[in-house]
Amino acid sequence: MKILKLLEEGKINAEEAARLLEAIGESEGRKRRGFFWQGMESLSDMMSDMMGMVFSTAFKNHPTLEKFRTSGKKKIEFKGISGDIEINGLETDEIVVEKDGFAKIIETSDSLIIKAISGNVKINTPAKIDLEIKGLSGDIHLNNLTGRIEMVSVSGDIVGRRLKGVFKGEFVSGDVDLEFEEIEDIEINSRYGDIILHINPTQEAEIEVMTDEGDINCELPLKDLIKKPNYLKGILNTAKAKIYINNRHGDIKLKAIL
Repeated sequence: MKILKLLEEGKINAEEAARLLEAIGESEGRKRRGFFWQGMESLSDMMSDMMGMVFSTAFKNHPTLEKFRTSGKKKIEFKGISGDIEINGLETDEIVVEKDGFAKIIETSDSLIIKAISGNVKINTPAKIDLEIKGLSGDIHLNNLTGRIEMVSVSGDIVGRRLKGVFKGEFVSGDVDLEFEEIEDIEINSRYGDIILHINPTQEAEIEVMTDEGDINCELPLKDLIKKPNYLKGILNTAKAKIYINNRHGDIKLKAIL
């Protein structure tokens, strides 16, 4: 964050920031390999990956667009280092990106790729779309979306409302509060922070949740219930979908959408 502050103040350029962050990534990667839970990217790994995707010598040559429009995309890929992101699903065929910081936007035949260094980003998109999000610092808000959502976040709260489909999330720090009207599969791994999952009680899913240090509270009418300290497993109606939550240090709450 100190390096990003120097970048924002203009004391170093993007290329210098990239070299400094890559050096930290190489050093910390050797120290912390295997520190996070199985399947979770380490902070240094994620930083190294994002430096390669976000920073480049060409980045500073791209204008800071205030608004970008496109259509015909099936997926949005977002990689951000500092700033909040809001993504809203609407009845529209167009994707509109609004930002107030540095961002590079790339189009492929079926995807929109956004790489942001700082500042907030707001995206209005067709409700049916797939998302891949990686963020180092900042809150993430998702509204009225249908599709596959894959997310990695190091710091910041995650809030989702009126979601449908698949969700896979890996989080280091921050609270997670998600509302799913329709579920295909949900998998959440978190290290620090509370997790609240709001579910339509008419959904069909096998549910398994666990925490090392935290309480588990379930308002859903589960069958074949197995409940132990820091562990709960059961079936909501039938085992059509799978909900898995592993929260190392924080509470887990499963609530019914009324």
